[in-house]
Amino acid sequence: MNAIEISKNIYWTGVKDWNLREFHGYATPHGSTYNSYLIVDDKIALIDGAKQYLSAEQIARIKSVTDLSKMTYIIVNHVEMDHSGNIPELMKLAPQAKIVTNAAGKMALEAHFDTTGWNFQIIKTGDTLSLGKHTLEFMTTPMLHWPDSMMTYVKEDKILLSNDGFGQHYATDSIWVKDVPLDLICQEAKSYYANILFPYGAQAEKALNTAGQLELDIEMIAPSHGCIWSGKEEVGKILGLYAKWASGQNEGKAVIVYDTMWGATAKLAETAMAVLQDAGIPTVKHCLSVKNVSEVMVDFLDAKYVLIGSPTLNNQLFPRVAGFVTYMHGLQPKNKKALAFGSYGWKGGVTAYIQKVYEDLGWQTVPPFEQKYTPKSDVLAQMAERVRELIKLS
Repeated sequence: MNAIEISKNIYWTGVKDWNLREFHGYATPHGSTYNSYLIVDDKIALIDGAKQYLSAEQIARIKSVTDLSKMTYIIVNHVEMDHSGNIPELMKLAPQAKIVTNAAGKMALEAHFDTTGWNFQIIKTGDTLSLGKHTLEFMTTPMLHWPDSMMTYVKEDKILLSNDGFGQHYATDSIWVKDVPLDLICQEAKSYYANILFPYGAQAEKALNTAGQLELDIEMIAPSHGCIWSGKEEVGKILGLYAKWASGQNEGKAVIVYDTMWGATAKLAETAMAVLQDAGIPTVKHCLSVKNVSEVMVDFLDAKYVLIGSPTLNNQLFPRVAGFVTYMHGLQPKNKKALAFGSYGWKGGVTAYIQKVYEDLGWQTVPPFEQKYTPKSDVLAQMAERVRELIKLS
């Protein structure tokens, strides 16, 4: 379990969680990594910890380079447990180390752990810390995606240790983007953004702007999850994608999300898809009985039109649809045009729940469409007309 040198005297000391398959409801079929980085200089700094149950592996990698009793600083870019779960254990092994974080990070660490005897150094955006040959510059990024989030820049090596920004839930044998097909890693980065950072587009734009104002010349981005972006081309690629995602640009496509009991809602979804495709609108259709909510959310980044359909069960939304609507609502996609649709047996009205979420998000909508029992050709024609109304929204 040796550390891996990513630049002169800068080491990857992270761990790989090969078996992780779910993260707060987000499907992670490729596992994940919890990356940390060790800088060996006149003063030694460790940037970030790991999940507690993988602590021994991280510590072994640190020990392959240096003894923990020699560490001067532990820099905490983020206090969520996948980053800081083993900080108390690290502090027992390195009690002389000073915790470097921002004011919100200190408050969060004190809320999670017994920090008695810990020595803190509180930083803010633009502050620097000299390790000798390496200078660290800090950039706080509050609500990207926690109040304490921040990034650390290594000036001499032009490396941005970017915390949750630019990451992917993806475990592979290599730690480098260059060793994975670029389209695959970009898709995983897109999934990460859609399911973790979607609500924080404004904060992501602010972070990109702050990096420009600080004149950070970035040649490597080393995130807390997934693979490392190395070289101007890779760095430019992911920065460009983040600028697009954070801006809320869409590609004019439509996303249909539904579940069905006896096929009635599925027929409405199929009709909607046919109308959208006939209008030349790229359309994807997801049935929640086979798609995880996190897979569906990736398409919301590019979508102009959203259509969510549900059958009625016990006078409520069908459970998988209700779960998806709750999950999606929390991620707060912006600037969509939407239609709620569904079917019922003896009492309608559940599409009002979906409509309410649309209104909470400030989306443009057309009236919901509901059908009792199996829709016949005349009803499907009415559904088609409602979809055309949606397309006409300015």
